[in-house]
Amino acid sequence: MAVPRPTIHICDDWISINLPDMDRVLAARNILSADVRWTEIVPGIDSIAIQFDPALVSPADAASMASDQISDLTQMAGMSPSTKVIPVCYDAALAPDSEYAAKKLGITTETLSSWHAAQIQRVAMLGFMPGFAYLESMEGCSDIGRLANPRQSVAPGSIGIIGRQSCIYSFDSPGGWPIIGRTPLRLFDPAKDQPALLSAGDTVRFEAISKDAFDHWPQETEQ
Repeated sequence: MAVPRPTIHICDDWISINLPDMDRVLAARNILSADVRWTEIVPGIDSIAIQFDPALVSPADAASMASDQISDLTQMAGMSPSTKVIPVCYDAALAPDSEYAAKKLGITTETLSSWHAAQIQRVAMLGFMPGFAYLESMEGCSDIGRLANPRQSVAPGSIGIIGRQSCIYSFDSPGGWPIIGRTPLRLFDPAKDQPALLSAGDTVRFEAISKDAFDHWPQETEQ
């Protein structure tokens, strides 16, 4: 069956292309990244945004060029992702909503950490702020929902979960996701060649650590 051509939205220096699933978004990212004429490529859950220099290429030509480049994504879909292990402390001091989340999931608070660490997650996209990762569980999960009263401040590294989707806060910010743990890793470091720790398409596995390990986590072990 023929695959319908994607819908393309054109702005002055950006193109947004709707795609049917995350595999094709990631395949499009990999193809487009090989062309230096694209100045920035931002994958989303079911779309990809591409920036270009309008002084070098017109919006219409950019749209045509992008459409041709991603005309066949079937061979690129399903590429092997990299796997990142994220240490997480589930201590109650760093997990203020663990009881709330466990109740929504129908499990005990004591088993929440092992349940969460057993989930296979994939980074769906980065957004909201630099390095902030939206993750999607590869397994079924009950809805948890957001907090009725969002917090004015959520610590960086906090793990939020609303059901199949979860997130990792990269900086201190307001937030309404129930928090079930915190990683000592730094999600975004502008001094590094690749500032964001995670990338769209990465597979993530969480690994439980103690409060003592969290408090004394050596910065030099960050990846």
